[in-house]
Amino acid sequence: MKVQSFLYKQRVLLILIGTGLVAGLLGGLLGIGGGALVVPVLVFFLDFKQHRAHGTSLVAALLLGVSAVITYALHGHVDIWLALEIAAGGVIGAMIGGRVVKSIKGSTLQKSFSVFLILVAVQMIFVKGHIGSAASMFTDGGWPAALTVLGTGVITGFMSALLGIGGGMVMIPAMVILLGVPQKAAQGVSLAAAIPTAFTAMLMHKSMGNVDLTVGATVGAGAIFGAVAGASIAALAPEHVLKISFSIFLLVIAVLLALKKQ
Repeated sequence: MKVQSFLYKQRVLLILIGTGLVAGLLGGLLGIGGGALVVPVLVFFLDFKQHRAHGTSLVAALLLGVSAVITYALHGHVDIWLALEIAAGGVIGAMIGGRVVKSIKGSTLQKSFSVFLILVAVQMIFVKGHIGSAASMFTDGGWPAALTVLGTGVITGFMSALLGIGGGMVMIPAMVILLGVPQKAAQGVSLAAAIPTAFTAMLMHKSMGNVDLTVGATVGAGAIFGAVAGASIAALAPEHVLKISFSIFLLVIAVLLALKKQ
């Protein structure tokens, strides 16, 4: 029995670290928090309830984000001022989302997450970004642009708390389409802005007992290495190929998650 218990623990450890590595790699490549992978793994393999899986995934998202942002910054793809304004809106949105999530059933949240992943997958396939340099929202866009940036952050933070994601899957398309930010810069800004947003959302989930710090940190350990590798590759890899591949992955996860009984 002791041998079986030891083997089981080792298997779980490998699954968590492996999940972190893959989530970090995809997160670094695409500028997202990795919740799209971490949440289903926690639900399927560790039998986490949906709310607890969402909250725990945010711990890994934080570690992933910090590692990837440092790497993106070294390649010159982080606009810190743009990230700060989006992050400010994100904190507000996360506080609202964290309170709303308490009134939503787990099954409803699960279905909503699946639908959200499908919509994001379609966006990643068909949405094309602008080519050129990003304009400063503070100096060139005036108040309308600044409010658009802030609003983007609020929506991102709300969905981060509600769905347990870092927000990149909402933030990146919004920056590219609404703000005219180039793809790689949008990914760097997304990861930077997601750090305080994910932290706020995690605190909200933790106050409700929906965070397993040990599991989150274990996944996060793998995510750190994966994120550095993914962000480094992002500077050279063809982004359209990565978008299509990951979109297919999101569709598969969304279908599996929708079919799973709560």
